[in-house]
Amino acid sequence: MPKLIVLFHGDDQAAASLAESAAAGAKAVRFTEVDIRSATATGGPPKRIESAAQLREYDGVLLAYAGDEAPAEARATLAELANGEPMPNTVFGVTGVDAAALQAVAQLGGIIVSQPRGADGNESARQLGARMAKVIGWVRHALGHEAEHTH
Repeated sequence: MPKLIVLFHGDDQAAASLAESAAAGAKAVRFTEVDIRSATATGGPPKRIESAAQLREYDGVLLAYAGDEAPAEARATLAELANGEPMPNTVFGVTGVDAAALQAVAQLGGIIVSQPRGADGNESARQLGARMAKVIGWVRHALGHEAEHTH
């Protein structure tokens, strides 16, 4: 089953709201497993990720943040991922339009799904979550066929 993680940073209520909206959009796509995690939560829901390496267990990673610039913690998470192996079959999405964050995501070698334009923040995040879930499903399906033909 395709797995998507929606990750937000900080105690920013706007970022948490975007994460919830993105997760709701992804959950609306059949057969998609969705986890919401915080990179900086101190306890209680949602759970906190221990390290960026945990993100490699997912087919898709959606970074949710409010504002025009990714928080320092988000940039640090991306930098930690960049120090590891490339992630060519991972689908990425970002709720913001921070050029530096998008460039960092691109350097991971995965597939980037862009945020829809024209909708408000939470609706745009919901649409992004749904788009990502669909693309993750397509990628997993294609990889399954590829594996069938290599045996």
